[in-house]
Amino acid sequence: MNFSGCRIGVVGDIMLDKYYIGKVERISPEAPVPVVNITSEESRLGGAANVAHNICNLGGTACLCGVVGHDLAGREVERLAAQRGITTALVKTTFPTIIKARVIGGRQQIVRVDQEQAGELTPGELARLEREIAKGIEGTKVIILSDYGKGVISSDLCVFLLALADRHRVPVIVDPKGVHWEKYRGAAWVTPNLKELGDIAGHPVINDDRAVEESGREVLRRYGIDRLLVTRSERGMSLLSEATTLHIPTQAQEVFDVSGAGDTVVATLALALAAGLPEDEAVRVANRAAGVVVRKMGTATLTVDELNGL
Repeated sequence: MNFSGCRIGVVGDIMLDKYYIGKVERISPEAPVPVVNITSEESRLGGAANVAHNICNLGGTACLCGVVGHDLAGREVERLAAQRGITTALVKTTFPTIIKARVIGGRQQIVRVDQEQAGELTPGELARLEREIAKGIEGTKVIILSDYGKGVISSDLCVFLLALADRHRVPVIVDPKGVHWEKYRGAAWVTPNLKELGDIAGHPVINDDRAVEESGREVLRRYGIDRLLVTRSERGMSLLSEATTLHIPTQAQEVFDVSGAGDTVVATLALALAAGLPEDEAVRVANRAAGVVVRKMGTATLTVDELNGL
């Protein structure tokens, strides 16, 4: 795999992931909860920023477009992105930067503490973000829309982005959130997990090839999406289009942590498509990448050597 020269645009909800890692040696006398003696802490790029990090770690180049707050966490996102070679096109907003803090004791997550104030962008902020996106996607071969439901990926932004991508003849891959998929109409790819497929189909979908096919094709027709790539946990992935049905078994032998695995899937899929791989092979590469990162703790990335099994 050689992804050098593959430039990917990433638009979405940006987060800062914090990890507080320590040892658990006793239960608190104040409440029946473990006491974690913190020995180290770490900051990582989260949300759409983790997608961009995956791209750069695999040898591609990424432009990250989104919003951060006027705060220390926003500056930390910018610092980490620069450190990892990610080009940024960011807009500062009145909302604080989203932080997801995890306390880890003995390689087990004890608790997650979120700091967020989700809300829609003002018309001025949206206009500034659209200008940044228009500049940032110049020269990109694929655009990823990373929707975490935090307010950045509005219907208005989707209309703008999909029209812009269409003019540049660049495919858009959507990592979706919620049940308002009308805004994704015209996307080349949408990559829900099994629960998200059930949510948008309006009924639970069992983890069975036939059930996934039936619900997936219904969603394809309803929202005018070209391809649906359903991630199915221990059952691997399913690629569906009007002309294609492809079920790929999982690559993971041991699952430690699935957080961020969806980011890895869309990042690797985008790079594989940008590198000119056929669709079925691009999906197999993305499946292989997911099998690597779920064996790691927390929001993780992988290298080309790991992807190639070296």
